Amino acid sequence: MAHLERLEESTREGCSAAHTDPATGQSMPPPSARPAKLKPPAGRQNLQQQAVLAAAAQTGVTPGPLGTIPDDAPLDSACEASSHAFSSSQSSAQHYHLTTWDQYFDTAKDLQLHHRQGTFRVYLAGTQGPVIFCLHGGGYSGLTWALLAKQLKGRVVAFDQRGHGCSHTSHDEDLSADMLVQDAVAVWTELHGKEQPPTIWVGHSMGGAVAVRCAATKAVANQQGLVVIDVVEGTALPNLHHMATVLQRRPHRFPSPEAAVHWARRSGMSKDTEAACISIPSCLVQQPETADTSATSGANWIWRTPLHLSQPYWEGWYKGLSDLFMTVTLPKVLVLAGTDRLDRPLTVGQMQGKFQLVLLPQAGHAVHEDQAKSTADVIATFIQRFRIGQPKMAIPKANNAGPPMLPLAAGPVISSSDI
Repeated sequence: MAHLERLEESTREGCSAAHTDPATGQSMPPPSARPAKLKPPAGRQNLQQQAVLAAAAQTGVTPGPLGTIPDDAPLDSACEASSHAFSSSQSSAQHYHLTTWDQYFDTAKDLQLHHRQGTFRVYLAGTQGPVIFCLHGGGYSGLTWALLAKQLKGRVVAFDQRGHGCSHTSHDEDLSADMLVQDAVAVWTELHGKEQPPTIWVGHSMGGAVAVRCAATKAVANQQGLVVIDVVEGTALPNLHHMATVLQRRPHRFPSPEAAVHWARRSGMSKDTEAACISIPSCLVQQPETADTSATSGANWIWRTPLHLSQPYWEGWYKGLSDLFMTVTLPKVLVLAGTDRLDRPLTVGQMQGKFQLVLLPQAGHAVHEDQAKSTADVIATFIQRFRIGQPKMAIPKANNAGPPMLPLAAGPVISSSDI
């Protein structure tokens, strides 16, 4: 699972990377050796290397070694010992200045969809160009796209999926792929069903899987592009059994949203302070103070989405995703944070030129948060390259005036007298 693997890497990096937090000025934990990576079989490695090197040549990045995190790779002992309640000193947490949605989006509205039995929070930015319909990953919210919305020129639509952020339904716990696809199509229809503007699906992690399935259903008229960010079936499925452990080891409660931002930056979950200050608080809810929260120094901010309860749906998000991605006939681009993310169907498809592969190795799993400007450039170039939302180019017709012209034979002219 790309989400899992990156979250596990983030936890490990948070315990190993030695650097200074730009918001607090405090030193991060000291480095420790990272586990060795497993190499794929030689035949597959050669095929995968060719695809990755071709993508690297196009995007101007130097690819790292191929491989995947071993299934039995242990987490650092320091990370293993993390408590359920995260304690952060007031001096460190107060340096984070939380921001609000209106600094990035023009409008926020709550759509009440009776046939979906719920209300969905939608953030909107821009009025011109194609609709860039963004689907966040599991545990995130629509505000994960805030920095991207500020960078992009177009109509950005980002909504909180059920069980996330400020959206509420009668079945928040049902995060099945079919349910999420139906929600996304219903939100698009409510916003744009009459106008039917050109639309690009953009999805990250779990949202990337939903975006692929939305595009495959062809339920949205005038869809013209697909952008998938850091999710690959071949990486996701083998790592699903790690997920419960990773979720158990992260802090369950925080004394304040600022403390959660501090944890996200310190652990490496978020590599960009501005993104963390808008995205992380939207993933939390405040519980009334109880004896339990009093015992943990008032740590009554908990995760909005209990991801461990979504375990029955994890496999359904990603199973068959690569083949489905390849069958979508729209122009499409796959944005990955690492060079070891491709599985075989995607490797073959990329070498055949069936989609564009872009590598942003400086980013963590939340590529669009950590490298918002680069991700926006990728999407803008994608829109321009395929002329999405622009009138079709007029192809001049041949002038048919006058009698038809017969083709002339090539070579020397031979008269009848020469025969």
